[in-house]
Amino acid sequence: MPLDLHVFRTLSDNAGALLHDPASGACAAIDVPDAGETLAAARAKGWTISEIWITHAHHDHTQGVAAVKQATGAKVFGPADAQGSAPVDSVLAEGDSVTFGGERFEIWHTPGHSDGHISYVGRGAKLALVGDVVFVMGCGRVQPGQMDRMWTSLSRLMALPGDVRLLGGHDYTLSNARFARSVDPQNAALAARFAEVEKAKAEGRFWALTTVAEEQATNPFFRAGEPALAAAVGLAGASAGAVFAALREAKNRF
Repeated sequence: MPLDLHVFRTLSDNAGALLHDPASGACAAIDVPDAGETLAAARAKGWTISEIWITHAHHDHTQGVAAVKQATGAKVFGPADAQGSAPVDSVLAEGDSVTFGGERFEIWHTPGHSDGHISYVGRGAKLALVGDVVFVMGCGRVQPGQMDRMWTSLSRLMALPGDVRLLGGHDYTLSNARFARSVDPQNAALAARFAEVEKAKAEGRFWALTTVAEEQATNPFFRAGEPALAAAVGLAGASAGAVFAALREAKNRF
């Protein structure tokens, strides 16, 4: 029986998410930006949170963890550097895995946005929980001096099969799409997706879930190896990593 994934808006643009196993009733909260909103989302679904999976230590992803743990008794999993901001019961690192509903999620160390950032990659479930590494048509801000590490993290995720779903930590989709159009204006797939983004925004839809294939077609950071993107930042013939760094700097100024 496939796992259920419920994604909802929390705070202003954070993605709250609950992963549910219908067979056992287990429920994992993916980060907890806001305890009250996360608990309310679980109650509305009739689910009881039994686990919390932290992607990284930033306050807007961990500030509600302690309260949800206190309310539910959930076991908390996360990277070592999250221990300073949340009550982590089980520290996870590259090469570890967690099993949920019969599905195995590999733990990948995906730094760049934060030193200890991890992603939970479920090949069988075709789902990767990528925190602030990948957003729909975008990527997270990069720590100073960490462009190479971020590009390595992105490159690993980009190499997953196209039908793997990626759950990012925020909905910045409209601003990301506008930037993407500015550097990749001849991309027909991007033009079509931009129209859908505008419609979603007008309808108030929250959008933090995508697929590897959709990002390969429309995300400028995934497309850093394409000649059109290199030309857009004046780096024709440069390495994909160099183009990525220039694109990310351009996005910072956009």
